[in-house]
Amino acid sequence: MVFIFPLLGAVFSVLTVLIRNISGSDMLFDGFFYFFDYTLLLALCYVAFIVILSLFVDLKKPNEKFSVFYNKVVSLTLKIALSACNVKVKIEGEEKIPKERFLLIQNHKAMFDPVVSLAFLGKYEIGFITKPENTNLPVINKFMHRICCVPIDRENPRNAVKAINAASENIKNNICSMAIYPEGTRSKSGEMLPFHAGSFKIATKSGAPIVVTTVDNTNLVHKNAPFKRTVITLRVCEVIPSEEVIASSTAELSEKSRKIICDSLGIDEK
Repeated sequence: MVFIFPLLGAVFSVLTVLIRNISGSDMLFDGFFYFFDYTLLLALCYVAFIVILSLFVDLKKPNEKFSVFYNKVVSLTLKIALSACNVKVKIEGEEKIPKERFLLIQNHKAMFDPVVSLAFLGKYEIGFITKPENTNLPVINKFMHRICCVPIDRENPRNAVKAINAASENIKNNICSMAIYPEGTRSKSGEMLPFHAGSFKIATKSGAPIVVTTVDNTNLVHKNAPFKRTVITLRVCEVIPSEEVIASSTAELSEKSRKIICDSLGIDEK
């Protein structure tokens, strides 16, 4: 995906050389510099496009609608970023994802986990539960707002309840599906952290099915990029139907989801 800029840069440089009727030894020399200039210009134009789009978002205005357009821009941008990091993503079990709104559950090993999911599952219109610090990131926070991401402060019980309710309302009102990392934070050791059962209240309150997924090898990206290829597997393991969600406690759903993820990753539940 990242090669779109060099590709277009090559096309424009060739056209420029032909239009200006450059020949001989100057063709290769001038063509190279046109290629570099056009590629850089296209990349900068895309960045400017992203920044300009962010200017149209008012963070103070309640977001009651999921923006399909901003979502597509997010998905494309993240695919470009992953491609630049020499990442290849394999998706398994995507056919299991229901057509109705759902709660997506996933393990959390690295900062690239939500990047991969937003890039390759973006067509399912998913807003993420995120840490409050992310809402302070310039430009990024504007796009997060338009795709209904919900900040949660787990250290503040009142804020946490408010966030859980907002996420469940997004599902109930058919605004978007939601995603959350039940571990609460990234596992720096690589081991599966305990799940916060409260995360599953989003599903029980909304009556939505739970899509249990795993991502593997995202923790290797920062070590490999950009010279070594990283192959990431995004796997849809199982869907817990809404009927079972409604009939189960959050503790039961938490235990079952954690077991599914551990089995998929081949790690010890403990």
